[in-house]
Amino acid sequence: MKPSFIVLILAGSALSLSGQQTFSGPASAYVFDSVAHSIRPVTGVPGAAWLGSQPGPPSEQPWDSVFIAPNGKRALGVSGLSINLIPDLSQPASFSSIGQASGPISRIAWSGDSTTAATWSPTAGQLRRISGLDSAPVVHDPIDLAALLGTLSGWSLSPDGRYVALSSPASGTASVYLSDSDGAPLPIGSLIDPGAVAFSVDGASLFVSNGAKRQIMMFSLPSGAIAGSFDASPFEFARRVAVTDSGIRESPAARRPGPSGVQDLAVSADGARLYAVGGETLCGYDLTPGQLPSCSALEITPGSFQSMPGGILLLNYPRAGNMPLWLLDGKTGQTYFVPAGSATADASF
Repeated sequence: MKPSFIVLILAGSALSLSGQQTFSGPASAYVFDSVAHSIRPVTGVPGAAWLGSQPGPPSEQPWDSVFIAPNGKRALGVSGLSINLIPDLSQPASFSSIGQASGPISRIAWSGDSTTAATWSPTAGQLRRISGLDSAPVVHDPIDLAALLGTLSGWSLSPDGRYVALSSPASGTASVYLSDSDGAPLPIGSLIDPGAVAFSVDGASLFVSNGAKRQIMMFSLPSGAIAGSFDASPFEFARRVAVTDSGIRESPAARRPGPSGVQDLAVSADGARLYAVGGETLCGYDLTPGQLPSCSALEITPGSFQSMPGGILLLNYPRAGNMPLWLLDGKTGQTYFVPAGSATADASF
């Protein structure tokens, strides 16, 4: 699929992909540039959007990683073992430390309401929530992962930040768990090869990748009853072929093979669609169990999704130099890109 140019509307509003031509001004979204180790705005006008420079004075230190809340207003920045709250992304140099991690942080997940986050440190084997991020942050005690032997293959935070869903291959009897308000995870389902996890928008369902059966399972919460499944077989071809809108084609020989299987899941902001990514394959599912996926071949290998304002999903992939951002409109399923550099930069593929 050839991505389109992204269209942006005024600051404080959502991203728009409709193509209207009646506005100008700065962008409403901020992203973490892993190449520059800084926060940068997505800036521009219709047909000419690009990554701008960091707003305000430079930060005191380059960030190892920054995880931006879905509402696009605040973020958690990681520098070494220090976890810092950036309350206003338009002023990223103003931040405060809210805690120290016991080991390097590999991922921070936000709740859908942007008030709670959860951090995961694989080396320390610790998963913990941080609440009150819209007012007075509270770093909670680590969740007891003894039953999972500290091994996670997927995890996600509920829209209200109360629950953490986890999948783990460590147990032979249970593999999908739910932690309520920092409590020890309780099993709600059993899959042979569980993977990526995502909550529905209303928090009433949980989607879990099942690698052994090439499916994405839908569990009802909190009972854990299976409410449906979705075909994930396109992802078994991730190392050999890519899936296009019209069928399956051979991957270019010069292109580096990506990881097989589903790498991450995300539900659209309107709750109508589920997205899965793995290797160079992106699939969208209408949330009616049994529906066949609509899949496309990408020119990148995203490892995860990140929610942005306006129902946009950022496709996180290993960027280098001036490679563009890739964005997905969760409502339409269309992909777009934002190039680095100035408005006159060549944004074509």
